[in-house]
Amino acid sequence: MKTKISLSIVGVFNILMSLIMAFAIKSMAPTMLNSNSQETIRMVEVMHYGLFPAILIVGLICLLCRNAPLEIAKKILLSYLIGTSILMYMFFVVFANEPLMNFGISMVIPDIVVYLLAIFGYFKAK
Repeated sequence: MKTKISLSIVGVFNILMSLIMAFAIKSMAPTMLNSNSQETIRMVEVMHYGLFPAILIVGLICLLCRNAPLEIAKKILLSYLIGTSILMYMFFVVFANEPLMNFGISMVIPDIVVYLLAIFGYFKAK
């Protein structure tokens, strides 16, 4: 698989996720929690507003570097894989066991699909 395709998919996905964090979190936050506390819901909103630019940066780096030489493109994919591996750990070890969170695997299926695609793209890079 060409790294250009992998980086494009990862980049577009992360840009879209960042925009969802920025503009849809207000309506999504109450469903993410096992709490009706307005302070708790607001904290989730604020944290997602903070994550928005970080995820946007990841997406832009992937998208804008998709024409990079193979060696550099693979390093970008590897960086994404390392960071996303930690994120997956947080999802399935921390969030899944946190009573305050209303976490289910269905919430992260798109993340898993893009993660697997990035793994495939890294090892089958050309």
